[in-house]
Amino acid sequence: MWQIWKAKNAWYFNNERFESIDIIFKSLFDYHEYKDILDTCSSTSPQNGICLAAQLTNHQDSILLFTYAGLQKIGDDPLGRRNARRASIGVAAMDSIEKLLHDHGSPIQFVGKAMIAEALAIRRALERAFMNGWKKVKILTDAKSLIDMIRKKITTSWEIEVTCEDIWKLSTLFDHVD
Repeated sequence: MWQIWKAKNAWYFNNERFESIDIIFKSLFDYHEYKDILDTCSSTSPQNGICLAAQLTNHQDSILLFTYAGLQKIGDDPLGRRNARRASIGVAAMDSIEKLLHDHGSPIQFVGKAMIAEALAIRRALERAFMNGWKKVKILTDAKSLIDMIRKKITTSWEIEVTCEDIWKLSTLFDHVD
């Protein structure tokens, strides 16, 4: 997710554009580098490292769904509103051999909080996965508090309650969602 954020900022501030596949491959490079570090650490502390490394690599038959959501303050907008914000979401899907299967990005309107945008990105990822007929998916996001709410089937914010209910309903359509 960090690579998507960096690419967005490079485009916005420096007018540098990156292809989505390049961003995903850089993210995968970072992921594999992290996995190698975990493997190295597991030899010194077996209880923690081995379990975590096994969790990270246990997606051979699942589709990986990378989700991204971002809010950006744009100052005064053309309508004269102060501190206006723009929000966007993105989804990239890859198979277990790291082949890009699908990518999607779109602006979203009337969103003022990151958690709402993250929930919308996860819902969109599951919708796209269902439309493509994928049965096992693994969602990768940086929204830990949102993932905890989704797993426990509780919401702490009325602003994302309906979106979380959509995510819970969509999750039942898959053989496995992690």
